[in-house]
Amino acid sequence: MIRRRALSLAGIACSMTGWAAATPERTIRICGVELPPLIMATPYGSTGVVTDIVLQACQRAELRATVEVVPWARGFAALKSGDCDALIPTIRSSEREALFDFPSEPIYRSEMALFGSIGKMPAGFSGKLSELLSYRFVRLKGALFAPEFDRAVQEGRLHCEEALSFAAALRMVDVGRVDFAAVPKLAGLQIIAAEGLTAHLQVLEPALFVQPFYIALARRPDLAGVRQRLDEQLRRMASDGSSQAIEDDYRRRKWMPVNPRKP
Repeated sequence: MIRRRALSLAGIACSMTGWAAATPERTIRICGVELPPLIMATPYGSTGVVTDIVLQACQRAELRATVEVVPWARGFAALKSGDCDALIPTIRSSEREALFDFPSEPIYRSEMALFGSIGKMPAGFSGKLSELLSYRFVRLKGALFAPEFDRAVQEGRLHCEEALSFAAALRMVDVGRVDFAAVPKLAGLQIIAAEGLTAHLQVLEPALFVQPFYIALARRPDLAGVRQRLDEQLRRMASDGSSQAIEDDYRRRKWMPVNPRKP
């Protein structure tokens, strides 16, 4: 009896050892689309409001993670092929939900706005897209923007070109190729300041939509449970004010990244 119990316990121990060896905790590789001040590549590493929120959620969930800043098309392709584990920021859609896993809690809620040339903005804009159907637009290639806007483009009711980056989209407005660039408001304001376009371009108020941004996760067995752990921590961070505190800290610094402290 004792011998059988000892063998049984030894078998359980071996099984647990084998399970632990088969599923080691590893570093989650996250691709982030450059979207200052939400996601930025700096000499000190990847940072930004969304980057910091995601990394803090991973830390609280006891998950090791890194963020690599890449172009949107490259990041989306990497997630589809399994070359990375997650992508930020991502807008949920039925097509994407068929491909990836999404926590129910968003990382961030972004105003989605249109940027046009100063002196050529429509007067009395109320925020309704129907008032702008005669204008020419550009959006990020392969990306979603806002539900009504995306439907109008898909149905051919809007003339909309595509650009490889938000900066390129804004430059298309500046040279007169299109009338409006569809860009997340905060990112657009940062880009036109960095590109020296503040005397040329401005945001059309009010914004068209407030869009929830999510982290999309690859559907793989080795990522099982990650979605639930991140979802729990993102909800807690939204509830206890941690996510808002990160944004407020960037706002106080005028959206500049934090430099590492000197020893």
